[in-house]
Amino acid sequence: MEILLFFTFLMLFAVLVLMIKLIMDQNSGFSEIRRELRALRKESRPVSHPGAATVPSHAISEPVPVPKSSETAEVADDAVDVGDAVIEEVHPVHDTSQPGPARSIEPPLAASTRLRALKADREATEAGPPVEPAVPRTPSRFETAARETLHKIWTWIIVGEEYIPQGVSMEYAVASQWLLRVGILILVVGVGYFLKYSIDHGMINEIGRVALSTIAGLGMLTAGTRLLGRRYHTFGQGLMGGGLAILYFAVFAASNRYHLIEPLQAFALMGLITVLAGGIAVRFDSILVAVLGIIGGYGTPLMLSQGPPNFPGLYGYMLVLGCGVLGLCYWKNWPLVNYLSFFATYSLFFASMTAYDKTHFHEVMPFVISFFVLFSTMAFLFKIVNQAKSNLLDLLALFINAAVFYGVSFNLVDEMYGRQWVAVVTLSLAAFYSIHVFVCLSRKLVDRELIVSFIGLAAFFLAVTMPLVLSRDWVTVSWSLQALVMLWIAQKLGSEFLRHVCYLLYGIVLFRFGLLDLPRQFLTAPSTADLSIGEYLQQLAERLVMFGIPIASIGGAYRLLSKPSADEDRVIGRANDISGWIRDAWAVRLAVGLAMGMLFIYLHLEFNRTLGFFYQPMQLPALTLLWLAMCGVLLYESTINKHPGVLVLLMLFVSGLLFKLFAFDLPGWEANVHMLYGGPYSFRDASLRLLDFGAVVGFFAGGYALLAGRKDARSVGVFLGFTSLSLLFIYLTLEVNSFLYHNVPGSQSGGVSILWSVFALSLILRGIWRNLRVLRYIGLTLFLVVAGKVFFNDLARLDQLYRIIALLVLGILLLAGSFIYLKYRESFAQKVSSEDVA
Repeated sequence: MEILLFFTFLMLFAVLVLMIKLIMDQNSGFSEIRRELRALRKESRPVSHPGAATVPSHAISEPVPVPKSSETAEVADDAVDVGDAVIEEVHPVHDTSQPGPARSIEPPLAASTRLRALKADREATEAGPPVEPAVPRTPSRFETAARETLHKIWTWIIVGEEYIPQGVSMEYAVASQWLLRVGILILVVGVGYFLKYSIDHGMINEIGRVALSTIAGLGMLTAGTRLLGRRYHTFGQGLMGGGLAILYFAVFAASNRYHLIEPLQAFALMGLITVLAGGIAVRFDSILVAVLGIIGGYGTPLMLSQGPPNFPGLYGYMLVLGCGVLGLCYWKNWPLVNYLSFFATYSLFFASMTAYDKTHFHEVMPFVISFFVLFSTMAFLFKIVNQAKSNLLDLLALFINAAVFYGVSFNLVDEMYGRQWVAVVTLSLAAFYSIHVFVCLSRKLVDRELIVSFIGLAAFFLAVTMPLVLSRDWVTVSWSLQALVMLWIAQKLGSEFLRHVCYLLYGIVLFRFGLLDLPRQFLTAPSTADLSIGEYLQQLAERLVMFGIPIASIGGAYRLLSKPSADEDRVIGRANDISGWIRDAWAVRLAVGLAMGMLFIYLHLEFNRTLGFFYQPMQLPALTLLWLAMCGVLLYESTINKHPGVLVLLMLFVSGLLFKLFAFDLPGWEANVHMLYGGPYSFRDASLRLLDFGAVVGFFAGGYALLAGRKDARSVGVFLGFTSLSLLFIYLTLEVNSFLYHNVPGSQSGGVSILWSVFALSLILRGIWRNLRVLRYIGLTLFLVVAGKVFFNDLARLDQLYRIIALLVLGILLLAGSFIYLKYRESFAQKVSSEDVA
């Protein structure tokens, strides 16, 4: 069984390889045609050079002896051969040796120029058509935008501006910015440690600490405001950023550390500070204020931490800060601010989760969801509001945020409720991104990369849901149905990307179908010998659904792909979609091939098991009929689509069928080297063998009749015809020999000789009737073999009576052969000179 499964998978792989080879051959043919067309166009163009000129007759003559100066010596070196003549440079003199008007000889420099042109023309002709230089790849808008964004972020980090101002030295830009940033940061950290020191030593009461922090923060804000718009504008921005960070200190300490104010009041105050920070950053176009505010705001919980974290207070505080950054995204395209907020939020989150246990689930999970929605929106908010296109960094942020949320929520939900409830998360994520696709399409947003990312994320999380909900036996079924539904949606939307996602999902279905589900159900499954008929029928029904639905799904995909959507019916325009990597015609052919291959493999394994359970003797003939059905489909396809690849597949299946007959069926009927079947002779077994071999012989004969007359398939037809005759000869020999051995002992040698004689006479008749010389020669050779067998084998083994009968019958048959030749002598003489036709 393992060998058969390997062989069937090998054939399926061969199908895929052949299809790919046909596609490559077709593309190679088109490329060759294009190259020939380009060569024809180049040959049709006249080759000319600006400096080339027709050589006058007087220029090709015997050289005129002139003295060489340095200039003429250099020019003379450029002499070139033209045919058998030599063209040389000479001085401008008049030729007075011939009568008539004087002829002017060209100056050396002009002749040199003309000669170089002739030389270049000659070299170009010998070198053939010019080779077009390779055009360097131009980065796409998607890549360029990401590179520019990274450059702006790096420039701001170094010099505090997205672009280095003109007339400003690098030393001044770097020193002024970094001294300011480090100074403000140290000042803020100093205030934080002052508060911590005063707490540890009881120097100032709680209200005094908060009041001093508030006064310091407001003072820095006021001082920074007064410096704006003047010479120390940048210094003022730094003071304002530090002041905002200290105000975050004060509110956080008053609420979470000292409990001087209620949480609702603290949220209101932090909201005001966030609004203030965002307003200052936007109003004065100062990313420095935003960055310093973020560093101070997110650094506050670290510097004031003491004991186990208060999850609602900490996460609520971070959520307010994140909402402030989201507000900045509506007005400003500051990716650095977004990335800092994302990094700081999840750094604090993972640091605090060291104190988490299941009792905190309902405190933590709502904030995890909020962080995910916050940063997902942050990745594209500015682009949607301002009708700008996303870049690579935006999509990376989108995918990283989704991955972090899925990983965190998976662990939290799995630990609290079990893995099946994680499906609620994945379904919610699929719905979340599907809503994004709907919103983008309704707003007629033109951003291919963003919409394709939303579609891909929705499809991914929908696919991940199935293994979480269902057992492993039903995952393939669910994915195949999902792929079919998604393909239907892709056809309605006209989305190439979603269609290719379906192709990928179908690839996963094929992998699970062939390498996981089939081996688990048929190769490693427990024995069915102890099952009752009812139990077996229940398992059979489950297998029919488990394997039938994926096959039917691929069949449905074939129907959908056969009806491509028109451009005017596309909901997703081409500007928001990808170009098709796999052509619809290829996908249709692949769907047909996969559906037929999967159906064949499953039915082969199912017939083998089910018939082995219910009626063992029918097992081999039923499998032969299944192979013949597959060969019949390919034979029919070869008559409709006269493609050589179909004939190759047909020959592969024919070879597999022959391998099955000789490697499995004959050993199954216990055939031995003496041309006998083992065990007692049974007419039931004989009928089944007739079905087994007779169906193959009849199919091969029909294939010969259909293909032998076609020029492109004549060799295949002839092979099928001779294989049909060979199988018929082997089957009749085995059957007659076994029948006579068990029912008429001592007569099998003579019976076989009579059978071979009848077979030889039939070949001669067919060869004369169709003028097939090969058949006549085979018949005559078989008569010769029979004669030798009778005289050297049968006479010694047969009883007296059977010997007489065999000799009489054999003589009559040989005479009949001679009579046939004599009867058709005239017609045979006319046909003998003609060519054999099928």
